[in-house]
Amino acid sequence: MSFNKTSKQTTKQPLTFSDVLRFASRYWLRQPKKLIVILSGLLTAAFLETYLPTALASFLTATRNAQDKGAILYYLAIFLGTYLSQVVLVSFVYLIYNSFETKIFKTLLDDTFSHVYLLPENFFANTFTGSIVSKINRARQKIEIFEDQILVRIFPTAIILIGSLVFLALRFPLLAGLMLGYLILFIIISSFLVFRVSGPAQGIYAEAQDHFNAHLADSISGIAPTKSYAQEKYEFTRYFNVTSDLQVKNLRAYHLGNLAGLIQRLLAAGMLALLMGGGTWYFFHGMATVESMAYLAFAYTIIQSYIRDVGENVKNLLTSSYDLHGVIELLCEETEVPIDAQLSELNIRDGEIVFDQVTFTYPEKTAPIFNNLSVEIHAGERIALVGHSGGGKTSFIRLLQNLYSIQNGRILIDGQNIELGSRDSLRRAIALVPQDPILFHRTLRENIAYAKPSASMAEIRAAAQKAHIEDFILKLPEQYETLVGERGIKLSGGERQRIAIARAILADRPILILDEATSSLDSESERAIQDALRTLTHGRTSIMIAHRLSTILDADRILVFESGRIVEEGSHDQLIKQNGVYANLFKLQSGGFILE
Repeated sequence: MSFNKTSKQTTKQPLTFSDVLRFASRYWLRQPKKLIVILSGLLTAAFLETYLPTALASFLTATRNAQDKGAILYYLAIFLGTYLSQVVLVSFVYLIYNSFETKIFKTLLDDTFSHVYLLPENFFANTFTGSIVSKINRARQKIEIFEDQILVRIFPTAIILIGSLVFLALRFPLLAGLMLGYLILFIIISSFLVFRVSGPAQGIYAEAQDHFNAHLADSISGIAPTKSYAQEKYEFTRYFNVTSDLQVKNLRAYHLGNLAGLIQRLLAAGMLALLMGGGTWYFFHGMATVESMAYLAFAYTIIQSYIRDVGENVKNLLTSSYDLHGVIELLCEETEVPIDAQLSELNIRDGEIVFDQVTFTYPEKTAPIFNNLSVEIHAGERIALVGHSGGGKTSFIRLLQNLYSIQNGRILIDGQNIELGSRDSLRRAIALVPQDPILFHRTLRENIAYAKPSASMAEIRAAAQKAHIEDFILKLPEQYETLVGERGIKLSGGERQRIAIARAILADRPILILDEATSSLDSESERAIQDALRTLTHGRTSIMIAHRLSTILDADRILVFESGRIVEEGSHDQLIKQNGVYANLFKLQSGGFILE
């Protein structure tokens, strides 16, 4: 499920309680039969509970009037039977409700996770990972609280209050009218306290929690540079400021919540005074009996057990609704491709690439990266991209992967416009070895086989051997079953890159992208792996981004980028003879690298 269809409406203005209710109800309605059983069961149980004071009064009347034993036992049986039926029915409803609730919990998490993976690259470039995790975690906790408050707290409370007023009106019409007015006043005051006083404070605190989690994740992920530059005190200060702000907002939410609770408890005490005072008035005027007073006391006990928690229930409801804002907004984010788009599969076999008058500007930027860029890469050609940082090399790769949409022009692979094909079929045809490979906190075997999970152990080992990483793996106690740590932290940069190279070798795809694939290797390791890279790039379209020019001397063609334009192209020897941009770059580096 995606909430994306209403994203334009809901993201322009703050979410309301009705937005959250509509969002949650969509999940409830996925299980209509269970929902009907739950609501019907709670309705019946609430009716039985409101009848208990009447049943008790009837039993006491029969006892006081010294009716025969059969009549007394009959009314006792009705009273006890009503009570036991209500208990059994509530237990049954909760059994169904637990299944109903856990299914919603799982479905929401699945929907959110799936939706996040469909979001565009630009979203992740502008969003803290910790913030995303925080929103999903709070949704996991609060969706249950939200539905608890509505379905098993507020709904039964409303039935109890309505039923109690009906039964009260049968005995004390005037008192029932006063109680109705008092309950309306109680609800108005409680709603004001929750929606205008304590509720907004909870919303502010919920946003502060997102900010705190994002800051925490960002700080912990940056521990290495913090230690390198001895900036622990600076990070401590920033962190303490964030936690101080969180504490202030949390304490304010608590104080306002406690104030609202105090006023509601005083109102509940006023209701007791009204009921018992009214009953006493009836008694003094000969219109009530001792049994009637017992009825009022028992009715109040039932009513107050529900109404004393109305404020707390509404507060929890509103708090959980604020906590769900984050995940709703997340699900409102527009996906990389519209959810209902029917895109055809791309059939990529040869890997011929054409950029046809491509114009591209990053979102939230004004200056274009490319303006009418045109270039053709033949199938099986080994291409190198060089140039100063910011020249457009990485953007070229991102557009080839269709991580961003272009404003004008076309990008064709094997004659097919990649904008019109499914992203999945495109990316299944591309193997990528990034400059800073990201490994999952899984085993070495799983990381190597990530692009081909069905690979046999023999295939995995063959790829590791070609990437010159198996000797290292076999020296580890768990060998291929060794966990690499979060983002591969247990491995060196060179080891991570060789794992990424092994992954690309195993993937065996028609297009290969090497983004500084040997940047973390020393000269000896780089020479050792060059043969593997030559084997890997042979017979497939290969695009290599390189700042270390010694790694691309044997490329079929070198494209020199500058300010989003290709200013030179040709083989290494041809570009050296031109004595232009490439030749100057090479002169700057040639002294530092062994030329072969």
